[in-house]
Amino acid sequence: MADPRRSATPTAVAVALSVDLVLVLLFALVGRVSHDEGATWAGVLQVAWPFVVALLVGWLLARRRSGWPVRMPGSTTVWAVTAVFGLVLRVATGGGFAWSFGVVTLVLLGIFLVGWRCAVEVGRFGVEGLNRWAERAASRR
Repeated sequence: MADPRRSATPTAVAVALSVDLVLVLLFALVGRVSHDEGATWAGVLQVAWPFVVALLVGWLLARRRSGWPVRMPGSTTVWAVTAVFGLVLRVATGGGFAWSFGVVTLVLLGIFLVGWRCAVEVGRFGVEGLNRWAERAASRR
């Protein structure tokens, strides 16, 4: 069986990257709405672009280190690079920074970018476990 860290179907890669991108946009949207800044596309993209760039860099680094970051291996790289490099880009291009924003960024992007992969792995584990149990039960008959 192929190593899931190295091999991933193009569809799985596209879906995983799309989920990550949507979650980074959601992160920016939540931030704007929580500060009463409005939920316009232009405003969301203005907040999100440094984190989108950092997400793509994180994907490239994770790919080089541990294969496609579709499953859990590589997800922490994607998260850390997206959060930290996104904050660096934001500050370097004139965006504001507060420690509370940095903490919220780390926590929310961690929940978003690692969390959905954890949920998929738990679901996969449950399905595979049920399948093994059903096969054993069937073989005992």
